[in-house]
Amino acid sequence: MKFIKSLGLGAVALIVAAPAAQAHAYLTHAVPGAGAVVSVAPREILLSYTEGLEVAFCRVTVQGPDGASVASAKPQPVPGHEDEMAVAVKITAPGTYRVVWHAVSVDTHHTHGAFRFTFQP
Repeated sequence: MKFIKSLGLGAVALIVAAPAAQAHAYLTHAVPGAGAVVSVAPREILLSYTEGLEVAFCRVTVQGPDGASVASAKPQPVPGHEDEMAVAVKITAPGTYRVVWHAVSVDTHHTHGAFRFTFQP
């Protein structure tokens, strides 16, 4: 207790809050990747994060060059990889596709982002 009093309440608050501030699922890798140019149309978009996900509460939308959705289902967990999710897509036209994701980590923190890739057969 003397140790805590000597630190002061501000320092204790920083120590307690530090792990919580880092507890968010941030996108680390995607297939296809951000800015990628692919010659074969992907059948799914794979998203990898810094921590485990509650995939049932996550959302992924994939928009084609015309703005229409090409995601054919809700994101699914990747067996054996609690930090990954995948969404099936039906890509038929060349062009630039936009992936918008909303992730909920196992500790219920929310993150979101977007990136683009190009399908050029």
